[in-house]
Amino acid sequence: MSKKNVFFMTIIVSSSAYSSTSNQHYEKLLSEFVNQNITISQVRDSPLQGVKEVVIKGTQGQEIFYLSEDGQYLIEGKMLDLKNHKDLKKQTENQLRKEVMQQHKKTIGSIDFFPENMSEHVTVFTDIDCGFCRKLHQNVAQYNDLGIGISYLFFPRAGLQSPSYDKAVNVWCADDNKQAMTLAKAGKELEPKMCKNPITNQFKLGIEAGIHKVGTPAVISENGAITGFLPPQAMKQHLEAQKQ
Repeated sequence: MSKKNVFFMTIIVSSSAYSSTSNQHYEKLLSEFVNQNITISQVRDSPLQGVKEVVIKGTQGQEIFYLSEDGQYLIEGKMLDLKNHKDLKKQTENQLRKEVMQQHKKTIGSIDFFPENMSEHVTVFTDIDCGFCRKLHQNVAQYNDLGIGISYLFFPRAGLQSPSYDKAVNVWCADDNKQAMTLAKAGKELEPKMCKNPITNQFKLGIEAGIHKVGTPAVISENGAITGFLPPQAMKQHLEAQKQ
């Protein structure tokens, strides 16, 4: 496989039409380069003169690249604002993640552990068999004590045809899925259950949000920023820093 095919191996084949002339222009250039049709979901100016920030929709979520306005040079990697100490690519990733989470917020379902007085909220993609996921859940009461509410979504790392997926379904379909979550995270075997459930959709949302790139637990704050396991006090500090 050539380097250019490896570089764009996750890009989804699509024949979608775009009203944006610039999108069509760059789609044509990149499609010719990789010898397959690709979909650009967003093109906008970057802070660097003459360079566009291009968001490409792929089978493994959205990917961000930088492209010269004439389409001759493509840059893969971070764009850093050294003066302001900002990772501009990460900012765009967070915004895209925030948007996709908001789109599915009301329809995807979750298992919630909320405090009486919630000042912060995070969404956690979790796997029953993940060690740090279990460690996070062991501290759920302490997170709640600090005003942090947790909404769990499932992301079985081994995929949709795996024991981890089956365990997620068993938790979701339990009569008391909060208690079932706690038991499962403690290593207890649950009674096999089957019901209509959102586990597959939660997993697909995780792919779209880039969870497969960072692993579980993946903790997403309201602004789309993502982190892994943090102890309760460190999590509180992390969330407060996101507001600054």
